[in-house]
Amino acid sequence: MPLRRPRLLILLVTVLFVALTLRLGLWQLGKAQHKRAQAERMASLDKQAPLPWQGELGPTVWLQSFKVSGQWRPQGQIYLDNRIEQGRAGFHVLAPLELADGRWLLVNRGWLPKTVGQQPEVPLPLGRVELTVRMNNPTQRYLELAKTTDAGPVWQNLDWPRYRKLAGAPVVDVLAFQLDGSDKLSRNWPVPDLGADKNFGYAGQWFLFAALAVVLFVILHWKRRDT
Repeated sequence: MPLRRPRLLILLVTVLFVALTLRLGLWQLGKAQHKRAQAERMASLDKQAPLPWQGELGPTVWLQSFKVSGQWRPQGQIYLDNRIEQGRAGFHVLAPLELADGRWLLVNRGWLPKTVGQQPEVPLPLGRVELTVRMNNPTQRYLELAKTTDAGPVWQNLDWPRYRKLAGAPVVDVLAFQLDGSDKLSRNWPVPDLGADKNFGYAGQWFLFAALAVVLFVILHWKRRDT
C-alpha cells in the first residue's frame, strides 16, 4: 500500500504546521519546567529561617521571608475592600513601615472581616516593631470591581502612583506580606499558584495537534494496491 504522491503545497503546509505546533509545544514545556523550578525554590525558601532584609529588591527576593524593623505610620494605612476569605467579605489592611533610612515599606498586615455599617479600623502598635514578612512583586494587581473614585482610607484597588502621592515619602518598590503578629487580623496567605500544570497541558495540546496533522497527512495520501 504505497503513499500517493502529495501535492507540493499540501506537503509544505503540513510541514510548516507540524514545525509550528512542535515549537509552541516546546515553548510551553519550557515555561512549565521554569515554573516548576520556581515552585520548588519557593518550597525550599519556606523551610529557611527569615534573614535580615538589607534593602535588596528584584526577582531574587520575591517570595522570600525577611526580618524588617521600623515604625508604623498610621497616616498611610489603607483598606482594600472586597477581599474574600473562606467565603466572607472583608478588607486587606495595608500600612507603611518607616525604615531606618526614612523610606516607607508598604506591608499587607492581614485580612479583616467586614462589619455592615461600620468603617474598618485597626490600630497600629506604637514605637519600633520587628516583623517577619514575605516580599512580593509590586506589579501584582488586585481586582477592581468598578471604576470608582475612592474616598478616605477605603480603596477598591492598590494604585501605586496614587499611594506614592499620598505617602509624601519615598516608598520601597515592593509589597510585603506580614507573617507574624498578635492582633486580630488573619494572615492565611495562599501559596501562589504559578500555573505549571496549565502550561504542561498546553504543551500536550500542541504536541497532539502535531501528531494529528502527521496522521491525517498519511491517511489522506495512502492508497491500497490494486488487487
